[in-house]
Amino acid sequence: MYEAAPYPDLGADLKDAKRAFGPILRHLPADLSSVRFLDAGCGTGHLLVGTAKAYPDWTCHGIDLSEASLSVARQLAARHGVEVTIARGSYSEPLPFDTSEFDLISAQGTIHHAADPVDALTRLGGALAPHGILSMHLYGWRLDQRKFEIKEMLSMLEPDLFEHEKRFELYRQLRAFERRWTLRRLAGISPLDVYIHLKHALRNMRRRRRGVAWSPPWTESYDHIDGPWIDHFCHPCERAYEVGDVKALVDASGFEIVEMRTQGREDLRWLPPQWRDAYSKLPDGRRYRLMELLSPSEQSFNVVLRKRR
Repeated sequence: MYEAAPYPDLGADLKDAKRAFGPILRHLPADLSSVRFLDAGCGTGHLLVGTAKAYPDWTCHGIDLSEASLSVARQLAARHGVEVTIARGSYSEPLPFDTSEFDLISAQGTIHHAADPVDALTRLGGALAPHGILSMHLYGWRLDQRKFEIKEMLSMLEPDLFEHEKRFELYRQLRAFERRWTLRRLAGISPLDVYIHLKHALRNMRRRRRGVAWSPPWTESYDHIDGPWIDHFCHPCERAYEVGDVKALVDASGFEIVEMRTQGREDLRWLPPQWRDAYSKLPDGRRYRLMELLSPSEQSFNVVLRKRR
């Protein structure tokens, strides 16, 4: 699929590595002179190259299955004058790099596409230094449930995931029909819903204007077939998670959670004061789940992991 529709393209801005990794570097030893970094499933390289540019003293490696995506990544590295080591292959197999252990591994939007997520995460754990950390992004079920429902409906009417034009026409018809009901739905929308929607819409507008490399959400109104639309509605292998699923994946892969950065993150604003004593006595997994249930916004997961000690 990514051979036919790699994205973002060469003209998109690099991803902000300082924002992605700056807040979590405190989990690494303070005396590291340089960080050995691996972008597992690096795609077109916008995070990999952005990292090499933001942290020039790091040694940066990327691996991906798609040669079309890696071709963009190589051009991107040359355009920005950075040195990165890129290989085509699967991180579910022995890594084709001289470096045997990495201090920081990034797995952004890739584990949830693996045929066997536990095996994929376990193998990445084998490439992580004992003191290292892994930053993982996963789809959140509470955020993406409707996307998976739409995808299931499209597959009922057109099962071939590569019939993009037929599936897009079905998608377009559904979205047009749903828009007719918008006014009827408005009566049930809360002020908080409006605030969250406007906040996300403004953020996405700024991203488009600046050319920032990011995948538009499935909730966008797509008016033509492109890489992000194909990724959302024609991907052959993907899943979404709730806190319990994330905890089970992490436990089965030999990791432990260091920090929940989005969905499941502790935010005591949403906890009734009378609950705080009982909340403090819950094990970590229960606290993450309670925060997921209390949060007024649905999000994907950004989780910092380390190997179980």
